[in-house]
Amino acid sequence: MKNLLVCTLSVMLIVGCKGSNKAIENGVEQPIVISNIEKTPELTAELKAQETIDDQFRLLYERFEPMLDRSDSLTGTDANNDGIRDDIEAFIDALEVTEPVRKALKQNARYTQENLYHDFSQKTHANIKKALEISYKYDEVLACKEFVGIPVRDITNTGQIIRALTYNTKARTMAYVAYNHLQDGSVSTSLKAEEKYCE
Repeated sequence: MKNLLVCTLSVMLIVGCKGSNKAIENGVEQPIVISNIEKTPELTAELKAQETIDDQFRLLYERFEPMLDRSDSLTGTDANNDGIRDDIEAFIDALEVTEPVRKALKQNARYTQENLYHDFSQKTHANIKKALEISYKYDEVLACKEFVGIPVRDITNTGQIIRALTYNTKARTMAYVAYNHLQDGSVSTSLKAEEKYCE
C-alpha cells in the first residue's frame, strides 16, 4: 500500500508541476474549460495504433496536457454534473475504445473524483466511515473493468493515470492524502467480474 501511495504521489506531483491553464480575461485569470478534444483522422489513427489504453492516455497527455484543469477548485469544472471533471472526461471521450470500456473508465474517474467533494481533514468516525464507503466503490470499478475485458495490466495502469490526472494540483493531492490516511488498516475484497458492478 505504501509503495503504491509513493508511486501515485510521485506521478501526481509530476503531472501537477506543469504550467497553468488559466486564460486572462479583462485582467483576471480564468480557468480554461475543456469540453472536448478534436478527433482528427490523424489523431484517431495514432490512438488506434497504440497497444494499450494506457498508451492512448499517454499519447493524449503528451498532446493535450496544457488543457488540464489546474484551477484552485478541488473538484474543477463539471458542466454536465456527472461527477467527472470535464477535462478528464474529454480525455476519456477521445480514447479509441468500445463504449462499455469507456463507461468503465468514466466510472473509475467518477470514483476517483468523489472524495474531493468531502472534507476529510479531520479524523472523525463519520469521515472514516465515508472514506471507506467511497474506497469500496473502487472494488466495483475493478470488477467492472475486468468484466468489460480490460486486461489486468491496463486495469491497473488506467487507474493510476486517472488518479494522476485527477489529483494534479497540490490542493487536490493533499485532499487525496487526507482521504487515503483515513483508510489506514482497511482491507478490501476482490469482487467477481460481473455486469452488476458496472454503472
